[in-house]
Order: sequence, then structure tokens, then C-alpha cells
Amino acid sequence: MRTIGALFLFVFFAMAFSAGAIDLTSTSFIIRDPIIGTFGEEWATSASYGLISTGHTSLSDIGGTSGSFAIRYGFLYWEDEADTTITFDLDTATTDTESATPYTVPLGTLSTSSVTRSNGSVNSIWVDLDSSTSTVVTVLSDTFKSASVPGDTIPSATATMAAGTANYGLCIAATSATSGTFNEVSPYDGATCVDGAVNTVGIIDGTSRNILNSNSAAIEGGRAQIRVNAAISPVTPAHNDYQNGLTFIATGTF
Repeated sequence: MRTIGALFLFVFFAMAFSAGAIDLTSTSFIIRDPIIGTFGEEWATSASYGLISTGHTSLSDIGGTSGSFAIRYGFLYWEDEADTTITFDLDTATTDTESATPYTVPLGTLSTSSVTRSNGSVNSIWVDLDSSTSTVVTVLSDTFKSASVPGDTIPSATATMAAGTANYGLCIAATSATSGTFNEVSPYDGATCVDGAVNTVGIIDGTSRNILNSNSAAIEGGRAQIRVNAAISPVTPAHNDYQNGLTFIATGTF
């Protein structure tokens, strides 16, 4: 049986940004976060501070402060998050190295007598992440199917791979970070994810699923190796054009 498969990868990132009033400027003038003042009497307190006001500035500003309290004037006042950044990148290679697009994992000819997996000849997926905020990485897949006969598919399920049982999925072989933590997320953190062994893999389907996260904190120099695993059964229709697309998305959380 000659069944050839390939994965095509896509990378995106999303961030949740805070917002604020927009400055009014000219070459010699600036109004910070302009608002219309209420000019009413106000009373604001904390455990160690009290402020009574009968009319505050018409412009957004930080008013009275103490060690544990501050008045922030404005329609709505948000902290400035303009410096929040995410750098996210994918590579596909047999070794830990940077690669250029297109990101692909050619699986070659699949056989009922063995499981094909990322190893010295089949690319792994490598993930880079630097983020100044808590970040999660999700994976979303379309169907692993024949391009010529879309009804012929290779299923995906969370399971231990086995020769002769049709399945494909991902498992995380290793993670590291210069600063912070790059966490593996179930079901991709199986007990076994190595070359030359039976691996436990997580499902990849039409549902966006968390695969990695930065443990609710910033991360620097995050790197993860993801192995692709695939197998067919004796009844898997033979084609030389099985293919699948994976979409990885990094999303900042606040």
C-alpha cells in the first residue's frame, strides 16, 4: 500500500490590547487623554487615604495618590499597554534549527507495518515564543484527506500510536526557555514522545486546542519541539496525495 502524506503549517498571533483616550497634539501643544470633566462633588477613599473634590480637571490625569490609592480621571482610564509584545515563529526541520517558509512535514510513504514519526528523516515542528505577557499557543487542523478523493481520510484521536491502526496526532518532545516557563498542555504532553518508540499523541481536529502556554507569565527564549505521528490501517484507501493543514496561534492574555 502506497500512501503518502504531508502536513502544511500556518502561524498566526493574536493579542488582547487595552485602550485609552487619544492625545490631541500639534507641533507645539499636546493634551493628554482629553475628556470632559463632570465638575461635580466627589468623595474617594482607601484604607489610608481620602479625597473630596468639587470639580476636577477637564483633562484626563492622575489625581491625588497615596501608597495604596490613586484617582485616575477620564471617561474610562486604562493603563498603557503599548509595550506589550509577542514574537512567535515556527520552524520545520529534523534538528533544532531555524527554517524558512514553506513550513512542511513530508511524511513520505505510510505503511501498515510501522508508525511514521518525526525523527532524523521526518521534520519536527519547532516553536519559538517571546512574550511580555501571559500567552497560550493553540493548534487547529483541517481533515487529513486525499486531495483527489476528499472522502478518503486518516483519522486523528488522542491515543497511543500503533502500527496497523489508522491515526495521526502531535506530541511535545521537549520545551525550554531562557526566562519563564514553556508549559506542555494535555493531551499533547504524553508520557512518551521520542524517536524510535511508540508515542502517545493528542488529537488535532477542527477544534482549536491549547498545546503550549507560558504559565500565566512573560516568557523569553521559549522553544518547543513537536513530533508528528501518523499510521494507516489495512483498509486505509491508498493515495499519493494525503495532506493536512495545521494552524498555530499565539494569543496574549491579560
